[in-house]
Amino acid sequence: MEKQKVNFFGVGPKIIRPTIAYGIAATLLTLFYPELFLMNFISGTAFHIIGGIFLGFGIAFIFISGPAMKRAVSLGRLETTGTFAIVRNPLYFAWIAFIFPGSAIASQAWLLFGMSAIAFYLFIKLIPQEEAMLEETFGEEFLTYKKAVPAIIPSFKNNPI
Repeated sequence: MEKQKVNFFGVGPKIIRPTIAYGIAATLLTLFYPELFLMNFISGTAFHIIGGIFLGFGIAFIFISGPAMKRAVSLGRLETTGTFAIVRNPLYFAWIAFIFPGSAIASQAWLLFGMSAIAFYLFIKLIPQEEAMLEETFGEEFLTYKKAVPAIIPSFKNNPI
């Protein structure tokens, strides 16, 4: 079977566009109605520190996973090492678990937590399209990887780092 060219972005644009649209609307609502949508039950400094920690983890995950994915796509191979050894979709994981929540926490805008929920819902709905293409391209290699590594929640059980 001839391997087809893998798209670096996968279903990412279909996930990110509605999520960002929601994020813009949530930000505007928070700006216009801060008394309703701004978290202020602890000091702003605490929110900034906690949000910064989340954002730091997310950015680290993206800076580690992004170049590995880019390399694998350019070489036409399935990436299964590094962060890909603990979760099949580390870039989506970084956005859903760290970047979107970190942004909500750092900005104190609780409506922004909805970005993670929307992105996760779209991930669950759309990832089968991306995985079908990976299965078609990489065959048994992808199926074995899919059985061993979770889609979105990292597992260190079989792959300690």
